[in-house]
Amino acid sequence: MSGPAPETEGERRLRELAGRFLAYPSPEGPTTAELLLDELPSDAPPDLVVPEGLDLVGSLARRRAGQITGIEVMLDGTKAIRDFLPEYERVLKVGGWRRFDRLHRGPGGFDSGWHMGPTAVFVHEVAESALFVAARELDSGRTEVGLRYDRENAANMMTDMPGPEPPGWDMLPDLRPPRGVKLQAQGSSGGGGRWTSEARAQTEMPVPELEAHLAEQLAAAGWTRIAGAADDTTGWSSWTVPKPGNWRGLLLVLAAFSGWRWLSVRVETFPRGGSGGWSPSVSTLTRL
Repeated sequence: MSGPAPETEGERRLRELAGRFLAYPSPEGPTTAELLLDELPSDAPPDLVVPEGLDLVGSLARRRAGQITGIEVMLDGTKAIRDFLPEYERVLKVGGWRRFDRLHRGPGGFDSGWHMGPTAVFVHEVAESALFVAARELDSGRTEVGLRYDRENAANMMTDMPGPEPPGWDMLPDLRPPRGVKLQAQGSSGGGGRWTSEARAQTEMPVPELEAHLAEQLAAAGWTRIAGAADDTTGWSSWTVPKPGNWRGLLLVLAAFSGWRWLSVRVETFPRGGSGGWSPSVSTLTRL
């Protein structure tokens, strides 16, 4: 059985140059960076758990005084994002990791899929390490997963926790466009019992199909559909949200101009005793 081809002198010099570019100064002392193709560093800490079912593209090891301070890992494969993260989280929990939910982040909503911010963050109290997970779907249909293992800032993260977020800030699930559809997220905002996310999508996809694609993700997040309708220009649906506080949700897809679709998703809490179920007319929706 043949192993990997030996590294040429040109490849070695290129890898060394990449490491010099990727190294950065630190007040704690000189830090080195080593780029590795198709493998993890041989001294990778045992608490770094790499997800199964994905191909290892490579890794970047950062060291200070010869000791690992951080590792970045790149993987890809065909596993869908919605399937990857729950499976990976179960494996991490067995290894002593827990999800770090108190990191400042936005209230969810529409996600273009092209940012490389963390999809999830985990901490390991015993090892005093943190793991940032970023996943996105590529145009090729494959899923790219980046891991950033950090031993420098985890202790501060676990002690310097932000205060409680306002009610409802985590009500909006992440919503991703259909494959091949370019989505421009236009921000999420809210407070006072209401949260909204808006976006526009560059596509000619029929409104009913786009509304159904987004509605499927809401249902997967536990939302329950109350009512809805869709035609060539407007699609809407109202939902109950499985959180205490009588929360309701609204999804809107609007085709006002050729080649573009305007998207809005909203959650709002209603007083007990009210129906909290939207059944708006088309004229009402077009004024949103």
